[in-house]
Amino acid sequence: MKADDLQLYRTILQTFGPRLRPLGTYALLQLLHALDLGTRGIDHLVYPGFSRLPLDRPVFILGNPRSGTTFLHRFLLHTDAFAAFALWELLLPAVSANRLLRGTIQRLAPLSPARYHSAAAHETGLRDVETDELLTFFRYLEGPFLWSYFQAWQDRWDSPQARAVFNPADEAPGAEERVLGHLEACWRRSLYIKRRPRVLAKGSTLALRIPTLLERYPGCRLIYMVRDPVETIPSGISLITGVLDRAYDASRTARADDRRRYHENLYQASCHLLRDFHQLWRSGAIPAERLRIVRYPDLMHDLERTLAALVEFCELQPPPAFLERVREQADRQRQHQSQHRYAPEQFGLTAERIRRDLRFVYEDYGLE
Repeated sequence: MKADDLQLYRTILQTFGPRLRPLGTYALLQLLHALDLGTRGIDHLVYPGFSRLPLDRPVFILGNPRSGTTFLHRFLLHTDAFAAFALWELLLPAVSANRLLRGTIQRLAPLSPARYHSAAAHETGLRDVETDELLTFFRYLEGPFLWSYFQAWQDRWDSPQARAVFNPADEAPGAEERVLGHLEACWRRSLYIKRRPRVLAKGSTLALRIPTLLERYPGCRLIYMVRDPVETIPSGISLITGVLDRAYDASRTARADDRRRYHENLYQASCHLLRDFHQLWRSGAIPAERLRIVRYPDLMHDLERTLAALVEFCELQPPPAFLERVREQADRQRQHQSQHRYAPEQFGLTAERIRRDLRFVYEDYGLE
């Protein structure tokens, strides 16, 4: 166990008390890493063609958690143009692992990290498509996911550790190249497995790397989802704390001062993601022809027109079945009233503070 892993375990013990679960999870991850390394090595011998596949005009869906990115990510896959990862493929992205396990993977559901997730917002299972950021989390056990779920309990938002996680300029030398190099190798494997021409990637913190994405993938497209922060931020915090409640009974075992610090850290991280994109966009650093900003109300209440614009933006030619699916979904949404709401006060926040701190979101994106 590395020094960083020991520090993580100490943080968990300090926050939630003595636990054996982290040790079991760590041991399982080591087994997965060994299987992942072995199967990725086999890929170069048995399926070498994957490494030559071009990353043609990848599409990146960006935005804070619970802003509609998962819905859009999964829906655009029905255009038959894109490859993306199911949760189990994020754990084992190799072509050889896919060939070996795809018929039996559901037997591993009792060990799936998805068992701690609520299905209130959307289904999360081994075969459900999930965020690409998990590729680097599972591979290196570091980054925004690790900080948000565990390190933020005992950290400060302005600490060097937090800055290194949420500001690529403060990363260790070579860290960005390592992350993107790993993602690219996995994306090419996904193209090979799914036999699709383009990658559709989703990630909240990928938005922090927009300048690099634009330079590295000249034909890429960026779709940025934005939703009322009074809805998204409490919901996003609830997503994380719900997992920790199921896994560690966090609402009971964590001390009150730790919970206050943790909720504030998650709030500051959410605000940072919104500010960082907004400043980059307003500076003119993102070419207009490479970006589409999609407001959540438009996705929910004007789905047909919104998706028609995105299909054109992404240069897609979807099959007729996709257009029929859009019409059916639009009809359902016109009748649907979401029950998925969380009060800011649950996390030491108020709607007034959120609207004040993030006033630019309401003014510049036309949200009420």
